[in-house]
Amino acid sequence: MLLLVGSGVFCGWALMWLTRIPPLPDCEQVTPFHSASDLLYCAKAQARTGEPNSLVQSVLLTANWPQTHAHYDDSQEILKDASEQILVLANRWAQAGRLDDAVALAGQIPLNTPLRQPAQAMIFEWQQDWEQGRAIEAQLKPALAASDWDLAREHLQGFKTLKSDYWLSTRHLHWQQQLQIERQAWNQLLQARDLAATNQIDNLYQAMVLARSIDLRSQVWLAAEADVDRWSKTVIDVALQRWQVGNRDSALELASAVPPSPDLPPAAQALVTFSHAQRLAGEAEPTGNGLTPSYGQLFGLMAATSAINQLPANSPYQATDVSSEEQWSDQISDLRRLKFSDMVARLGQQITYNWAIHQAQLVEIGRPRRIQGQTLVAQWQANIQRIEDRPVLAEARRLARPGTIAALETAIARAAEIPQGRALRIEAQTLIAEWQQEIQVIEDRPILDAAVALAEQGNLREAVSEALKIGPNRALYSRAQGLVQDWTASIQIAEDKPILDKAKNLAYGGSLSAAINLAGQIGPGRALSREAQTAIALWKAERAYIWSIWEAEGRPTPGGGSTAASE
Repeated sequence: MLLLVGSGVFCGWALMWLTRIPPLPDCEQVTPFHSASDLLYCAKAQARTGEPNSLVQSVLLTANWPQTHAHYDDSQEILKDASEQILVLANRWAQAGRLDDAVALAGQIPLNTPLRQPAQAMIFEWQQDWEQGRAIEAQLKPALAASDWDLAREHLQGFKTLKSDYWLSTRHLHWQQQLQIERQAWNQLLQARDLAATNQIDNLYQAMVLARSIDLRSQVWLAAEADVDRWSKTVIDVALQRWQVGNRDSALELASAVPPSPDLPPAAQALVTFSHAQRLAGEAEPTGNGLTPSYGQLFGLMAATSAINQLPANSPYQATDVSSEEQWSDQISDLRRLKFSDMVARLGQQITYNWAIHQAQLVEIGRPRRIQGQTLVAQWQANIQRIEDRPVLAEARRLARPGTIAALETAIARAAEIPQGRALRIEAQTLIAEWQQEIQVIEDRPILDAAVALAEQGNLREAVSEALKIGPNRALYSRAQGLVQDWTASIQIAEDKPILDKAKNLAYGGSLSAAINLAGQIGPGRALSREAQTAIALWKAERAYIWSIWEAEGRPTPGGGSTAASE
């Protein structure tokens, strides 16, 4: 018995050992010395990732297997797949401009493997394209520098002979844009030089502003910078003269066009610094959408104050400097208060709005940021009104939900509680107008339905009379009027169709005058009036033609009243 039990345990253990799944290999640690099954498993897993390093590792694990190996075909299949993925990825890099990375990756395909030769051919093709592309760029740069636009365009066409998307698209577009930049910059410089050539100070100022706005990416900028440096001396001299005679605004405007330079005399440097500080402060002024306090406004004022502080103590503009610095310091203080108040108000609670309003009202009357503060106060007060009145509108909508006249009238009364001047007044009035229209629809729908029922029974006149009970300014008035017009037209057609048909029969029988007289009984504005008038015009033309023939034959033309065709 004991022997049988022992044998059973042994057999069970042996079965478990035979059927257990072997552990998977650690592909990060696998080497060519591992078993073939481990190498194939890891090579396939790494090829499946599509990652560059993993693809290279997959190629290395499956390269140079002897043809006599039992798993040679499997290894070659994985090798081919991984190599193809490497070439696809490398080509993608080359087309994106990453030539070195593409060459390095494609070069990882080992010798004596099926795709080694195609890889080397692709590398050669990429490098050839790059050499030609760089040669074209080397010709483009001096052409642009010389403003030879025709030659530059000619060189630009050279990119179209290349095969790489990088040169065909990316670099071609880059140089196309650069050509536009250079042309625009050159035109700006020519305009600036024309203005400067007038020797008028205002034109010279405009020339400097125009030249300094030239795109820094252009090669023309260097020439423009030299011109600006040359013009600056004249402009700053005039600016100093105007300051001395008391024309300070004009002096600051002129000085603002002059770039800072250590070559300027001290008085000129101080005036330029002061003008730039004024410009920074002006840019910080709240305008339009800039009424909301921003860090940009705050930093602009701080930069202006910092620029003022850099002026020497014996600056000729000291009195103005002190006044401006004090004003800007006050603005910084008020702007900080408004900025923090705005941040608190953005929490969107009534208590935070009230606190923000209190803080903004501390900006005193007469201070530069007072208007900005009061504008914010008005916005926050409107938001408080929305918080207070929103429940009223929500309740009004809830009351209107049943859609009955009583419910809608109750909702209208509730929404009307929002007084004029409140933030949600317009929304409330819009809802009231909608609900009033719904009431009118409920009231007038039976009338319109009754009219439609009468019309379907053929009682068109009674249907028209019923629909006309819906007066102007009612919700269904337009619909009712449309039906009235349709039914009226049907009535008129029923009345006038026999007349027109009889007139046509007379005309077909040759009695044109009688047909004309009969069709003329259909008055203007009737449904068949246009058709009748068209027929009358046709018959009159036909009658005139017949009379003209008779007149040519010497026969008398009738004056009407006969039933003959001549009449």
